[in-house]
Amino acid sequence: MRHPEAVDRLLLVHPPLLGPAVLAPLAARLRADGASVAVPDLRAAVQDPAAGRPSAAGWAQRWAAAVGPADVVVAFSGAGIALPLLAAAASARRVVWLDAVLPPAAGTAGWPADVRERVAPLVGEDGRVADWTTWWGPGAMAELLPDPDLRAAVLAEGHRLPADLWSTAVPVPPLTAAPRYVHLSPAYDGDAGAARDRGWPVAGDGRGAHLDVTTDPARVAALLG
Repeated sequence: MRHPEAVDRLLLVHPPLLGPAVLAPLAARLRADGASVAVPDLRAAVQDPAAGRPSAAGWAQRWAAAVGPADVVVAFSGAGIALPLLAAAASARRVVWLDAVLPPAAGTAGWPADVRERVAPLVGEDGRVADWTTWWGPGAMAELLPDPDLRAAVLAEGHRLPADLWSTAVPVPPLTAAPRYVHLSPAYDGDAGAARDRGWPVAGDGRGAHLDVTTDPARVAALLG
């Protein structure tokens, strides 16, 4: 039996394309509300240092090996594809897809076709994809993240991923933790709909912005449940 005053251990997982700074405001809000929160920097584990060329083979398994125990695992954006694997590694009781890619219920997960199509023309001669913070054109990040300090922190963690990340299948073990989907933006309408089809609770109406996780952490914290 858990002690009535026990504090849930939350693990917030950033997407492969970004670092932990994008989740720092949410982590701060959750800590202010009394939660114990970890936001590990998993960027290096997306790369394969043993490979002779840029390769993302096994990246999800390396992420799972890098996380510690947690009661609740929250995966943001692209991290959602690996959430069942991360939940199993953390022995989590609850999991939350936060405006995130939803994998199939079991087997292996592949990236959505529209994501692969978006990435294809961004691959450089070195086999790496352009830093996500440059994808949207000049001035876009200032609009997405108006606070200059937050924007600088997110930009500082930008990195270039091996192009084969988006063609690498991710194992999906059976989910034993209680699931929840938080829907922030229209880009994830399909994933939120799939969560509803599975009978999961879905919070949020999808009418906000993907980076509300950074710019409106109080609202997002409330949606996590």
